[in-house]
Amino acid sequence: MVVATQGMKSRLLLNLLLIGVLALLGAYLFLNQEPEIVKSDQLVDLDKNEIDRITIVRENSFEMDFKKNGITWTITKPFRARANSEVIKLVLDLAEAPIINEVNKSSEKFGFNPPQYTVILDQEIIKFGNINDVTNEQYLKVNDRVFLTKTHHGYNLPYDPIKVVDRKLLGAEEVPVKFETKTWRAERGANGIWAMTSKTGNLPMITSAKIKIWAMGWPYTTATQTTITERPTDSMTNSIKVSFENGRQISVSIEEIEKGYLLHRSDEDIIYKVGSDAGLRLIDPYEVARTL
Repeated sequence: MVVATQGMKSRLLLNLLLIGVLALLGAYLFLNQEPEIVKSDQLVDLDKNEIDRITIVRENSFEMDFKKNGITWTITKPFRARANSEVIKLVLDLAEAPIINEVNKSSEKFGFNPPQYTVILDQEIIKFGNINDVTNEQYLKVNDRVFLTKTHHGYNLPYDPIKVVDRKLLGAEEVPVKFETKTWRAERGANGIWAMTSKTGNLPMITSAKIKIWAMGWPYTTATQTTITERPTDSMTNSIKVSFENGRQISVSIEEIEKGYLLHRSDEDIIYKVGSDAGLRLIDPYEVARTL
């Protein structure tokens, strides 16, 4: 009798132990399972990396057109310039904007007549309306459907075309390989060695290493101010022809002013203003060579 009772106790303890082990195993698997990813519906069915044309219209203010060339976005209207990549990135985020709620009521009171902004991503037209005072979400119209989404997409749109211009003098794809003025030419050979050639015969030579340091300053030069040009560039006194790895060539016109220099690219409608020291080092390789 005692032996039977002890056997029952042993089986009971074993069963309780197994139940405890299974419970712990179940809890471990539950806590460590991969979370299910739920993909929200988006405003438009676009891949932002495949978009190559953008239009932004601000009511009673401006209309801007953009075109993608390689990895560089350029402004084609209302002037020619390279666009700031960070501004374009914020605009392209619209392609991934989630739908918070679809509104099935009449859109007459939602601010679409006229819209504050109209953005066209390739062929998709997105109109920006009012902000809902209760939810702090913005009404957007895509085709004939009205949605609510987060307000930051509207806040990220440009309010002044000049603010969209890239202030860097050269773009990411513009690697200089030759500079030429009336008096000298600096060129990178096939072996990567830079050489300076004087056209007047009375300029000192500069080592390849120093020319390379000077040439690399061009892609990193950022203007302190950009303005839309309203005057012919032939009023500028000097110019430098710049050739790039991709085969393109531009001419940069230069005008010295009281507190710096004004630079104008032949393929853009923008004046880039730089300080006196930065400008002098940019246009004169001998100035750089003297300080190295």
